[in-house]
Amino acid sequence: MKKTINTLLILLLAGTSPLSVAGEENIPEPFRGDDPNSTLEVAYDDLNALLSSYVTVSGWSTREKAPRADAGVGTRLKTRINRLTALEGNRFYFKGASEKDLIAEFISDIRASLEMLPAEVPLRLLNKNEQLAYWLNLYNFTLLDEMMKVYPKHNLLRVLDYGDDDSIMAQKLLNVAGVPLSLDDIQFTILKEKYFGNPLIIYGLWQGNIGGPSLRSSAYTGKTVWRKLEDNAGEFINSNRGTYFDGEVSALYERNMPFFDNNQAKLVSHLMDYLQGDMFDEYANRDDVEFEMEDWTLAALIGEGRKYGRSAATNGAAMLDAVVATQPGEAFGDTVAIQNYLAEDNAMKTPVNFRFSEAQLEILQKLRTKHEVSMGRVEVTDLDEEEASEDKKQNN
Repeated sequence: MKKTINTLLILLLAGTSPLSVAGEENIPEPFRGDDPNSTLEVAYDDLNALLSSYVTVSGWSTREKAPRADAGVGTRLKTRINRLTALEGNRFYFKGASEKDLIAEFISDIRASLEMLPAEVPLRLLNKNEQLAYWLNLYNFTLLDEMMKVYPKHNLLRVLDYGDDDSIMAQKLLNVAGVPLSLDDIQFTILKEKYFGNPLIIYGLWQGNIGGPSLRSSAYTGKTVWRKLEDNAGEFINSNRGTYFDGEVSALYERNMPFFDNNQAKLVSHLMDYLQGDMFDEYANRDDVEFEMEDWTLAALIGEGRKYGRSAATNGAAMLDAVVATQPGEAFGDTVAIQNYLAEDNAMKTPVNFRFSEAQLEILQKLRTKHEVSMGRVEVTDLDEEEASEDKKQNN
């Protein structure tokens, strides 16, 4: 649609206040700023369809130990498990997803769609809650896509390899709005700087292993992101994955000490805000911790690990193959919706149309126009005689 220069000026004068980028100097320019008055909401129906079908929610921990693993028939070998944490945390059905090429492709398509979004819609046109939900979803689905490639490997210690420049966390796996990004860049630069080191952020960054925060069964959204992060924090801290007796806490906190200003007393204070029951008293008089709690096992369904000497599947998770294709979902009725999403090839190639309603697309067009004006990228087009005559009448 052609825009007259008058229309552009009206949009500009009605338009945006200068975008604040204070404290965001270390963040790549395309990701600086936000619009606190923006009502744009990014849709994540495709993420919800996948997560609701393949994530099993375990609920809050009871801090009970798992039973000892028994040797299978015809062998003395046992599967090694961490009994303190084996029953905790949400799980992803990797076995079922890996056996269906369509699902693996769907996960990769979601990752690509999220990666493409900021090239079409400058993130500064969204408010900070919408931006936070976007970054968490992109981070988690990028890692999920990578874990699908790692499966059936179950020990992720060397896969995650925190602190190594060649680790999966440090590799530039993404290119967002022309900026090569690693998962560490998202976590320790974009999110830490933009959200002032708020420690709740770390509970929304799934690590793929049992010992980390849970992958939720629905996507983050701007309206729900902080409530979900609070819930994740409470669940993790009140589990054996997060805290234990004698001041032992998750190794995840050692990695994320920059979110606590590298101060253990601040970490303890944070934990005390969420701890319940006897563990509250355990930490009440502490000002230091030991980073001892670890479980590097892939957060797959219980029973998906290696079996020794068994001639038949004996775990309950094996039954999921029979029902997952027709598992009900609130938004779409059943998992056939996943296939419908994959069939929508154009939607995947045009994430703007896919993730915003028609009404919001109209708003978005105006915002993008104002953004282009403010960035000095106004394109003035010649008016034909009829348009010029009509424009003259309107201005007289």
